[in-house]
Amino acid sequence: MIGIKTVFIDIDNTLWHFARNSDLALEETFGIFRCQQWCNRYDMFHESYERHNQLLWQLYNQGQVEKERLMVRRFELALRECGHCGDSATLATKMNSTYLERLVMHDELVPGAVELLQYLCSKGYQVNTLSNGFKGVQERKLAHGGMNRYISHTILSEDCGVTKPRAGIYRYAEQVTGCRAESTVMIGDDPQTDIAGALAAGWRAIYLNLNGMPCPEAHHTVSCLGEIKELL
Repeated sequence: MIGIKTVFIDIDNTLWHFARNSDLALEETFGIFRCQQWCNRYDMFHESYERHNQLLWQLYNQGQVEKERLMVRRFELALRECGHCGDSATLATKMNSTYLERLVMHDELVPGAVELLQYLCSKGYQVNTLSNGFKGVQERKLAHGGMNRYISHTILSEDCGVTKPRAGIYRYAEQVTGCRAESTVMIGDDPQTDIAGALAAGWRAIYLNLNGMPCPEAHHTVSCLGEIKELL
């Protein structure tokens, strides 16, 4: 990684352990709204929510669905699929608000996240985050996890109206931070949104492979954040 001056890092499941924190928040939300009255198996609701949420995020990343619709629709579809017979849209709106509130109360990080940020800053890199996550929510995650002090810029798709992996968000990131493509690297856990998008923008890319999914296109693949210290 010779010549790198600027580092962009994805937030969810790269720094902040979204999968675990989300599971906790979703189960809490399920209990708060007493969903067991009509769905006696939380695991069924969880599976339905995750399936619809993943599909809706794919559409969102492609610019085919709006943020507000994604947030409510994922709950609405899960509610209906699991047997809710009332006003699912209204309940979905309330559940989404509660879920987001509970989500940022949890602060489990990917192991080595803070240590990596400290290391990169000590080496003189400009460290930024680049995420398709929602404004306010992402910023609270970084603050609650004690990571915001190391971040120069938090670049979000909402700020420029373009999601990863489309080129516009990378060009926007360059404008905001003043970085140059040839001296910039992206670190992320998603082969498509993080790695493919960065490579198409002319950036270098480090793939954090936590799930055993290969990404041969990346310049480097690591199995934990600590290994990045050997590259930068």
